[in-house]
Amino acid sequence: MSESLPRFTLPLDAAAFLRDHWQKAPLFMPASATGLDYPDADTLAGLAMDEAVESRIIEGRGLGPWQLRQGPFDETVYPALGERDWTLLVQSVDHCLTGVSLLLDSFAFLPAWRLEDIMISYATEGGSVGPHFDRYDVFLIQATGRRHWQLGDVCDDNSPRQDTDQLKLLADMTVREEFVAEPGDVLYLPPGVAHHGVALDSDCITWSVGFRAPDYQALMAEIAGECLAQADSELFTDPQRTPCDDPARLATADRQQLIRGALDLLQPQWVEQALYRWLSTPRLDGLEFAADEPHIRERSPQTELVRHGSVRLLCQGNIAWLNGDSWSLTEQQRPLVALLARQRRYTGEELNAVMQPAARELLDEWIEQGYFAPL
Repeated sequence: MSESLPRFTLPLDAAAFLRDHWQKAPLFMPASATGLDYPDADTLAGLAMDEAVESRIIEGRGLGPWQLRQGPFDETVYPALGERDWTLLVQSVDHCLTGVSLLLDSFAFLPAWRLEDIMISYATEGGSVGPHFDRYDVFLIQATGRRHWQLGDVCDDNSPRQDTDQLKLLADMTVREEFVAEPGDVLYLPPGVAHHGVALDSDCITWSVGFRAPDYQALMAEIAGECLAQADSELFTDPQRTPCDDPARLATADRQQLIRGALDLLQPQWVEQALYRWLSTPRLDGLEFAADEPHIRERSPQTELVRHGSVRLLCQGNIAWLNGDSWSLTEQQRPLVALLARQRRYTGEELNAVMQPAARELLDEWIEQGYFAPL
């Protein structure tokens, strides 16, 4: 059987895309993706029944009314929704189904830490999530059915909204461009671009590859927590104190010593440790789901090993960061880990080229813990 795993191919040079479109301008790319027939609607509905999976159903059209329901959902929900104007959205499907996560190897022109997750939506005819904008980059990939896309201006938190607080829908979106996406078509949107997609068919499935846009406040909280956990408790001291002129005033020397003592806790090695730990922690933590190996084996006969869809792996010199934990590496292990971090599926030839005794020992341990699965 020929390989039919999900794949996306940029229709232009990666450097040109990054120069002209990344975080700058939308780009519609017809027939740029293949292998998107899995998962189907029943699989998505099954995932939405799991408490560990973030899912929601949005009902409505036009100016409303709109209704948002949060999952998990049982099987009695769907028949009551009717035949049109609703959408099921399942977040982090790549964390749940490793076969879906393999699409992310197609985005190797961007650093792996920038990838967030793949959300997949199923919509009936007329189904939509309403006019809105996202604060992150997104590639919208049509899997089945057709979707009508309207694009507007760049928006921000001050843009007028409809009276739907949970959904944050735009009140008035001026249409600048329109597209009809058919299976295999891909639409890239930079952060802030208003967009509105409406399903034209009753079986409309769209993949949404979202990119991580780290919040500096959240990162600072991680850094502070890491440094506080690592540092020894140290108190302010002033053995050379001399009589003060005004007890109500914070003297310059005292102020500087207090600030310097606090900032000294931000040791570079702990700051880096916090950064790698944070960036290597997956959106959906844990390995609750099977890696759907039979499906991958059938569609990619040359693949001998896959990374579980919920695994994040980053390299830092002689340290590997895997799902928030650090692993010290030997020289024999570094080439293997570099390969494992660079992609998500591996042929026997690729593995044999980097396999040494210590590398095999590490890989066996990671397989035993469920991070990787042999096919």
